[in-house]
Amino acid sequence: MTKVWRKGLPFSTEVAPLLAAMPLLDEYREPLMRLQGAWDSLALLGQMSGAATDMADTRSAFEALTGRLLDSLARRQLHNAVQQLQGRSQVAIDILIRNLFERTADVGFLAADAPLCALLQADAEGSLASGDAESLQRRFRDYVAKYSVYDQVVLLAADGRRLAALDAERCAEVVHDPRLMAALQPGQAFVEVHGPSGLLGGSAGLIYAAAVKGAAGAQGVLCLSFKLEDEMLGLFRALCAGVPRSVLVLKDAQGRVLLTSDPWQIPLGAPLPDAGNSQGWRIDFAGRDYLSTCAAASGYEGYFGPGWSAQMLQPLNHAFAEAPPEQTQGRAQQIDTRDLFDEELRSIPVEARRIQRELSRSLWNGKLKSRAHAHPSGSGPAAGGTDSSGNADFAVTLLNEVQRTGDQLRQVFERAIAQLEHGALGAIFDSVGFQGELAISIVNRNLYERANDCRWWALDARLQRALADGRADVAAEVLGSIHALYTVYSLLLVFDVHGRVVAVSDPAQAHQVGRRLEGDWVQGALALRDSSQYVVSDHAPCGLYGEQGEAPCLVYAAGVPHPDGGRLAGGIAIVFDGQPQFRAMLRAALPTQAGSAALLVTRAGIVVASSDERWAPGDRSPAPLAELSALGADQHITGELELDGRVQAYGLAMSGGYREYRRDMPADPQDLAALVLLPLGPRMSGLAATETEAAFVPLPPAGPEHLDVASFLVDHQWLGLPAIQVLAALERQRVTAWPQAPMAVRGMIGFEGRMLPVLDLGQLLFNRPCGDEAALLVCRTARGQRLVLAVQQLGQVFVAGTAQLQASPTRPGWAAQAQVRLLKGKGPHMLTLLDTDDLWSLVSGVAASSAEVTVSDVQLLASS
Repeated sequence: MTKVWRKGLPFSTEVAPLLAAMPLLDEYREPLMRLQGAWDSLALLGQMSGAATDMADTRSAFEALTGRLLDSLARRQLHNAVQQLQGRSQVAIDILIRNLFERTADVGFLAADAPLCALLQADAEGSLASGDAESLQRRFRDYVAKYSVYDQVVLLAADGRRLAALDAERCAEVVHDPRLMAALQPGQAFVEVHGPSGLLGGSAGLIYAAAVKGAAGAQGVLCLSFKLEDEMLGLFRALCAGVPRSVLVLKDAQGRVLLTSDPWQIPLGAPLPDAGNSQGWRIDFAGRDYLSTCAAASGYEGYFGPGWSAQMLQPLNHAFAEAPPEQTQGRAQQIDTRDLFDEELRSIPVEARRIQRELSRSLWNGKLKSRAHAHPSGSGPAAGGTDSSGNADFAVTLLNEVQRTGDQLRQVFERAIAQLEHGALGAIFDSVGFQGELAISIVNRNLYERANDCRWWALDARLQRALADGRADVAAEVLGSIHALYTVYSLLLVFDVHGRVVAVSDPAQAHQVGRRLEGDWVQGALALRDSSQYVVSDHAPCGLYGEQGEAPCLVYAAGVPHPDGGRLAGGIAIVFDGQPQFRAMLRAALPTQAGSAALLVTRAGIVVASSDERWAPGDRSPAPLAELSALGADQHITGELELDGRVQAYGLAMSGGYREYRRDMPADPQDLAALVLLPLGPRMSGLAATETEAAFVPLPPAGPEHLDVASFLVDHQWLGLPAIQVLAALERQRVTAWPQAPMAVRGMIGFEGRMLPVLDLGQLLFNRPCGDEAALLVCRTARGQRLVLAVQQLGQVFVAGTAQLQASPTRPGWAAQAQVRLLKGKGPHMLTLLDTDDLWSLVSGVAASSAEVTVSDVQLLASS
């Protein structure tokens, strides 16, 4: 990866231009640089006194790690910010395209409406009555009352004359627009036109047009004007929420701004460069720097819209000035999140701990050497006395300061890593909550269309007359033509006033004809007397969906008015093809993280649909039922739950309807909610989650006699040895296997020309080995026998008063024959002081119990 130098450190080229906008970087760079300055001073003192160990390699390692850490921090911030903007810009254009796809079907359906065709034919024949246009205008109002996404409906003659209009005052009497008239070309299902139009009094709009054919071949054009601004500005507001100072825009194929959420920042008509240019995600517009992402349409059912794109921008000075997300407080605790972060980020804390271990080993050896020079006999001078220990004490003080500085460096690294993980987790919870809201928003908008479709088609004069006259063949033909336009349905059917099926849209379902339908929705539809009303079934089997007709589904139904008025001729039912359609909606809202899943569930906790085969319709939802039942309309929450041995972040969003669809409805067990799951990782045990142990802090030495103690951690318990018995802490090196050795003996290791046995204190004392990261200590007994101890972690080398040692009150297990003494420290910790002679006896006893390894084998290897 190419790096450039900024602020004295190497950074990736993608983030180097953005560093000035990242205040969090300075929060960690400054203390790291201060500590490295202190390190240089300590190194100089060590060289002048000759007391300190060489720290050059450790300093270089920390300096290199500082560069990696800050670069990772910058790249993670950029990734989180870009991911947030990219997701929202993609959602903006994809939701629009789904919406516009429905408009292409609407214009095709309405263009075949019998009253439109009749009026067009009457105009061609010169028999148009004075009230015909007003009658058609009322019909347009009936349609638009059910579909509030339109603000103008116009029927034009082939020469552009206005024949009828929803809002005649806005529409010119003659519309000369060859783009609209292109709908008359053979094979042209529809045209979509954006820009100023005579249909709208010269205002700009998005218009869908389709050819209308009269009975004797007369032609005209039906035009539907979609409320683009109304739709997009509401969507922009929802998507910009939570992203400070952000702007969402809709751009045409030439890159000009068609709509903007903030015209004061990005005005209409402005040519806006795409994101992802030579400056990465940064663009300059009107003298201001922005972080920006751009998204083209993903397409829906093969439809990609007019070639538009959505772009989201956030001023650079706000893009990274983020507070820790509140929703992660108290969540995602003690979770192994390694799968969420890249290898370099995961390696930084590991490398910091490795450097710290090497530093601790080096300082340990320095302290042991200083103590040995000061007290060759292993005991200190009497209180108030003076001897050569003065220089040793200075050396130990200096080494302690070096260790403290190294520990501070490590702590800064760990805080920064925790901040990175916290920020990443915050982005995950924000994303999963957003994806849940997105999923239910897509579902709401889709079901809005379904509720409107059944009411639109109930107004079809052909269906009304066919039902009234018992013409099943005509009804089937009309249903088939409608079904060809609207591909999201499994079946369309009409039924008579007794609930018997008269006709179906799919010839393969002809066996349904004559069947008497059952269910509350059937009688509900036949009881309607208002064309603005509809009914919907529970998501349950009704015999109309699936291979055997027993799969659960949603059925929307409305009453079909009798053409003579005053009563119903029957009803129309539309069976939503929920399994593939809901799955497609959920997958459109799915996070990119592997293993993510999205479900549509009822408030009662029953799965309606899932993107994941682990859940089938009718299963119980993994979402907490209490939260489902209490969640209000249009509300969403995030949280975590455990599933298949892994902690999952979840976003749960309850439906609140869309536009006039299911708004302000009382809570119902059949209310739908979207649940999005994203795996975080397995829950760690309490010990595994604690990466570092609280240090053992000794009390000040008391009494005339002192003892130097070398402390270490084994199985999360503080142990120690008299420092005179410890020769050195070794660099991590390969242990040679010793076949047939006892379990507690790891193998052999070379030291000063000898092969020494390696005794795992964790395995020996507690039956739990110290692990691959164990520190190795070379020790000797009073008779000069040497062995190596594998311990969990090095502690301090310190002075204790011998009078402070006390005998252990118990002798459990391994301590039964040992001279175990205890030393109280500050706080709750106790240190158990061992003796190498006792450990030698223990390992010799273990060896003697093995048929293959004898005591003499161990003694031969370890003898001096």
